[in-house]
Amino acid sequence: MDWFLSDLHMFSRRSIYHEHEDEILSRAAEARVFVLGGDIVDFSWTTLPSVEATIDASMQWLTDLIESNRNCQFHYLLGNHDCHADFVTKLGDVAEANENFHWEPYFLRIGSAVMLHGDAVHLKQRTNLALATQRNRKHQFKQPEYRHQIYEMAIRSRLHAVVGKLANPRRIVAGRIWDYLTNEKVDMSRSVRNVYFGHTHVPMSDYSFRGIGFHNGGASISGLKFNMLPMELDGQCHPAVGNSRYA
Repeated sequence: MDWFLSDLHMFSRRSIYHEHEDEILSRAAEARVFVLGGDIVDFSWTTLPSVEATIDASMQWLTDLIESNRNCQFHYLLGNHDCHADFVTKLGDVAEANENFHWEPYFLRIGSAVMLHGDAVHLKQRTNLALATQRNRKHQFKQPEYRHQIYEMAIRSRLHAVVGKLANPRRIVAGRIWDYLTNEKVDMSRSVRNVYFGHTHVPMSDYSFRGIGFHNGGASISGLKFNMLPMELDGQCHPAVGNSRYA
């Protein structure tokens, strides 16, 4: 079985990654392909003392996962919370040292399946260039304490779950992902059957849009639903054109 997961938001105050850790490790041990679909680590909301400390902890977790499962091919897709430039440099180092690890900044295609983080859905111009510009503009400044307190209030009232659903209707999200991938020369109308993505934190399973299945596993955040997604893969890995480096 091949698996996709995203939005663990590790090291943030609200992440409940540890509640799912055993399942994640178990699935990785039996997988042929394992895709980490972005925002696995959260530099914006990290509770660790510094970016450097967060990178060190992230690399320890990632290398342990890779080295413990040499028969599995791991793919790391960047999200908007884990695209920190220093972290990306370390991902390159890990890829050079491990044949079973690869990373992509935007999206990955394997046969008739496309995997991506999904933050392009909230851009007016849905292209890799616009996505890179937005990520660099945000870049990972730690959030001030008052924003943590506001977010905690939203979680206690479950407002974050309600807002997420209202802000991310399935048809609109699927349509925007279609537009983004089409803009990046993916032949959506003929050769793609399934799209696996994260970012919205709103679970979606087998939602059909223009004949393609769209799937989202939610987020490992307190008060939200989270699932690992089994993937249907029927071909070889084809990284997107322009994905060889992160500009």
